[in-house]
Amino acid sequence: MTENEQIGELFRDAYAGRLGRRDLFKKAAALGISASAVAGMARFGLVKSAYAAEEGKPSVTFYNWMLTLHPNIYDVGDDTGVNIEVAPTQNFGNDRFIAEAKEQKSTWDMYGGVTPFLEMIGLVATETIEPWDPYVTDELKNDFFPATLAEGSYNNAFYVWPLLLDICVQAWNADLVQKAGLDPTVAPKTWDEFIANSKKVQDSKVAPYGCTFDNRDWRSLIPITHSISTDVYTPDGLFRYNSDAAVAALEIMKQLMPLTSADVLAAAGVDNTVLVDEAAFAAQQAGYYFKYQNAPLRNAALWPDPSKLMMAKLPAPEGGAGGSVFWDTGAVLFKYGANKPKAVEFLTAVSKDQRVWKNTVVGNPDEGTTPVGQLPVLQSVWAGWDAAPPDWITANQWVYAIKDSLATSQAIAPSILSIGQFDVARPLWHQYLSGEVADAKTALQNAYDAVRTEFKKQTGKDAAE
Repeated sequence: MTENEQIGELFRDAYAGRLGRRDLFKKAAALGISASAVAGMARFGLVKSAYAAEEGKPSVTFYNWMLTLHPNIYDVGDDTGVNIEVAPTQNFGNDRFIAEAKEQKSTWDMYGGVTPFLEMIGLVATETIEPWDPYVTDELKNDFFPATLAEGSYNNAFYVWPLLLDICVQAWNADLVQKAGLDPTVAPKTWDEFIANSKKVQDSKVAPYGCTFDNRDWRSLIPITHSISTDVYTPDGLFRYNSDAAVAALEIMKQLMPLTSADVLAAAGVDNTVLVDEAAFAAQQAGYYFKYQNAPLRNAALWPDPSKLMMAKLPAPEGGAGGSVFWDTGAVLFKYGANKPKAVEFLTAVSKDQRVWKNTVVGNPDEGTTPVGQLPVLQSVWAGWDAAPPDWITANQWVYAIKDSLATSQAIAPSILSIGQFDVARPLWHQYLSGEVADAKTALQNAYDAVRTEFKKQTGKDAAE
């Protein structure tokens, strides 16, 4: 058999689901296929399942990016006797799960891939999921950082098991910053400093852009707002676009516009597709960046020297709250699933497994994974690292900067509108950044009015102030 025929057979076996992830990487390496190429095969679904489902075996499903970035979840499934499959979801859609619940059935026992502020209320309202409370101990619940347990709770019940922690932080390219005459070890403390440093990078011409950012509400406008004030939500969980803090945040963003790429406001899907901000940072075209930490980590991995990446807590104005936005991508328990104690056993194991966390901190070139920095939320895991830090923690002290940011960060309030409130608001507040509307207050009032209109359309009632 020629090498081309062997490669073709490998692809056919992968597509048919006849190969587990590890076997796929092993055979691909023998044929000289790069790890990144094989990771791409997994990412786009050519590997239908790491292991074939067995009759009666507990079965769980995960959003595809979670398994691509954290392949050791498969290892935990092996250890605990759980079958793991890629979820039939995209763009935060849960249609398949909800449709099955209406028929009082579920193909899987649990689903990993829920961001509480986007999906929790909808899954509860449709009775697709049930609380974890009857199946977990108080000891385990108390082990979660309190803010993450609160984030995953609704109506005094614990629905979303926090798993992968993301916090919006600032990041910078130490090489570019140093060439611009700035101290690469010092993080801007205020937004004024962030803006001034970005301008110096751009004016020095070491990079075309002083900074970059993601234009979506929960990745830019709201994190900056939280650095000013976290008291910006209505009783219905709607973001107060017309609040003084949001107006001040949008005015900060306006000052960033001359310092970033002209297409920074380009539309993008909710998933992590190719994004303007990530492409600019990966190509070392921007000195400074703010987003959840896994974005700069993933993109700095493409630099000649990824150690030039620096991260710190988000800047804040003088006298501001000093907050940021955090969220967990967590797991929910299907109401009509089975094997519920087994799901608890499996998730407890994932939450504590050192292979999972080592991969998230340092990556694994043999499996085509890069560091993503999504960190554990069990306090016992951190206590263990404090007492006897593994070498891969000692060598990556940025993990503590990320974890410590949780103390001043706040989750976005959940809303029945889910991502819909941001979709209707964003084009309107973007008009101030693009120059179509002359002042921030007007643009944000327009956005808030649109959100309230959408709320009434979907619920039949006026939103509470």
